[in-house]
Amino acid sequence: MENYLNVANNWVFYVCAVVIILFVLFQACLFFMHAFREGLKCGLTRAQMYKAFRTGVLSSVIPSVAAVVALVAMVPVLGLPIPWVRQVIMGSTPYELMAAGIGAKSMGIDSLGGQGYTAQVFASSIWVMTLGSIWAVAIIVFLLKTIKKRYTRLSGDDPRWKQILVNASFLGVFSIFIAEPVTTGGIPLITLAAGGVFMIIFALVITKLKLDWLKEFALTFSMLGAMVCAAVFSNIL
Repeated sequence: MENYLNVANNWVFYVCAVVIILFVLFQACLFFMHAFREGLKCGLTRAQMYKAFRTGVLSSVIPSVAAVVALVAMVPVLGLPIPWVRQVIMGSTPYELMAAGIGAKSMGIDSLGGQGYTAQVFASSIWVMTLGSIWAVAIIVFLLKTIKKRYTRLSGDDPRWKQILVNASFLGVFSIFIAEPVTTGGIPLITLAAGGVFMIIFALVITKLKLDWLKEFALTFSMLGAMVCAAVFSNIL
């Protein structure tokens, strides 16, 4: 195990990680500045855009904490630099662990970091993690124009169809994350249900009491409440 961790924590991986993360930060800043300029062109006020930015930052706090916790959990098994990069550019811990496990099993090893988990098995895990996540990016790069044309043709000039297509896309994405807790039950299902209940409560409070400022915090507080419920019920069940 020590041998493969020496490879996993090699300085070359740290250099690659820093370069990639700096590029991601640069890209995020570039997108932010471009969006700000386009917002002004579209007639949005600075106050509206700052409010949207603040909402985005607040709603990303809880998922970021989860990503940090996942990173800490993966470091003893996969080293620091590669999980660090993967959490920055992907942020999907279930996928990373699943892909790393598939890579290990393809080499005849049942557990990550267990007996027989050598540098070669580690390399197999990383290859599966990387190649398995490249297809979504490739589809966007090569097929975005085609998808956009199809979307424009389907929606036509009726703004209601555009709204329906966008909402359907979001529901499809949400369904992917909902399916596993619903089928497995237990703590994941309790967490899902708690988050939904908290969100409904916040929606009712905002609507009934006209607390528009609470909209910015509703998603963050709902996720935090779901995490608290998960922690409580995990000790009870």
